[in-house]
Amino acid sequence: MAARKVSPVSDASTSDDTPTITSQASPHKAMDHEQVYQMVLARYPDLPPSFLPPLPSRASKWGEADFEAFVESMGLVVPIVEDPSLDCPEETVPTFAAGERQTGVVCISGVGTADAAMVVPSTIYMEDRAPAGLKFEAILTKFDRCRAAALQSICGVNLRILAEDHGVGILLSDLTILVHGAEPPALISSADVESEIDLPKLPMVPSRQRLVNSSGEVVCSASFGQLMVDLATTRLTQNEEAYQVLKRPCDRVFGRDMPTSATLGVKKELASKVANQYPSSGRLFTPSSYFKGSYVVAPSDCDVYNTVYHPKVASVCEHACLSTGQKFCCETSTAFFGRFIAPLPPGLQLICHIFVEETRVSDETDSPNSTSPAQSRALYVFEDEFAGTCPLASFAVYGGSFPGVLFQEEIEACTSKNAKALLKWARDGSWKAPGAMDLSSLPVAAVTVA
Repeated sequence: MAARKVSPVSDASTSDDTPTITSQASPHKAMDHEQVYQMVLARYPDLPPSFLPPLPSRASKWGEADFEAFVESMGLVVPIVEDPSLDCPEETVPTFAAGERQTGVVCISGVGTADAAMVVPSTIYMEDRAPAGLKFEAILTKFDRCRAAALQSICGVNLRILAEDHGVGILLSDLTILVHGAEPPALISSADVESEIDLPKLPMVPSRQRLVNSSGEVVCSASFGQLMVDLATTRLTQNEEAYQVLKRPCDRVFGRDMPTSATLGVKKELASKVANQYPSSGRLFTPSSYFKGSYVVAPSDCDVYNTVYHPKVASVCEHACLSTGQKFCCETSTAFFGRFIAPLPPGLQLICHIFVEETRVSDETDSPNSTSPAQSRALYVFEDEFAGTCPLASFAVYGGSFPGVLFQEEIEACTSKNAKALLKWARDGSWKAPGAMDLSSLPVAAVTVA
C-alpha cells in the first residue's frame, strides 16, 4: 500500500522557451534531514505522521528521494545509504533479517491478489548450498528471518510483543519445502524472499514463502502451518483481539481489507491453497525397506523455546538416516515435510524408524523404457526412547526429478495417530492402520533390524 501523494501546482510557464537552469545547486541543499522530511511529508496530506514508524538513525544521511521512498511506502522501505564513514555495523545491516544484508528495495508485490507478498532482497551464501542443490536448514532459516520481518514491518509486532501484550504465541505445527528446479542459484547471487501471510480465521496463521532467483524464477517454496496459542494454558487461543492485531494490517497492506467481490474471490483462492496443497498419488505409501536408527537432540539444535529449532529438522533426519549405515539422504533433497507433535528438548534420546520406498517415476512419454532418475521417499518416525511416544514425524524425498512433490497420502502417513500405529508395528509386528499405508512389501523380519 502506498500513501497518496498530492503534486504541487505551479503557476510558472511551461512553454518551450522557459529558461532551464543547469548549474544551480538544489534549493534543499542547506536543509537538515528533519526539514527535508517535513517537506516530503507535506506532499502527503492524507497520511497521518502517526502511521509512520520513527525515523532510523541512518536517516541523517538521506536525501529527498530517500525520504520520498520511506513516506510513500508508509515506512516499509528503509533506504540504506552507503557511507564509509559509518563505523556501526547496524547502520548498514537491516533490522528485518539479522544476518542478511539488504541488496535492494523491500516492497509489497501482487497487492490485491492471492499471491500478495512482502519481497525482501537477499543473497545466496555458501551456507545456503549443499553439495548438490540447496541446504534446507539454511533456506528455512532465511525464510524464518524474513517471515519475522514481515510481521514486524507490516503489523508492528513480534513474538515478544505478542507474548507480553497479549499473552499469545505462534506455534508451528508443520512445514513443507519443495525444490522447483534442478539448478540452484549461484553463490553470491541476488535472490528475493517472498513472504505471504494469510489469516483466514482464528487461530490459524498459515504462511507461504518463495525463494526467487535473479532471473525471476521460483527456486523453492515453503509453507508453514501456524496456530495462535494461549501461552498460559498452551492451548489454542480464542483471543480475537490479538488475532486482529495481525489480521487487520496484513489485510490492509496486501490489499484484501475492502469487502468487495474481488476480495472475496482472493480469500477463496487463499483457502484453496491450503485445502489443495498436496496432490493425490492415487495409492497408499508403500515402503519396501525399514531401517532403525538413533539421534540425540543437541543443545545447538534447539531454540529459546527449549525444542528443536524447526529449520534443523531436515538435518536431524539426515543424521538419523546415516546412523543406520544408509546413504540415500546424500542424494539431492527435492521435498521435505515435518510435523511437530511434541517438544524435542536438548538431550532427548530418540529412536528413528525409517520407512523407505524406492521408486522410478515414468516421464511424460509414459514409455516403459523411459524413466526419471531413481528416488528414495522416506518416512521418519521419531520415538522418545524412554516415553515410547512420537514427538516428530517427517517425510523426505531424495533424488528423482524436479520439481519436488509430496503426495497427500504421504502427508497423512505422518499424523500422530498413524505414527503411533507405526511404533506398535516396530515393537511387535502388528499393523493396526491398513488404511494409512501399505506395509505388505516389508519383510516380516524387518521389525528386528537394528
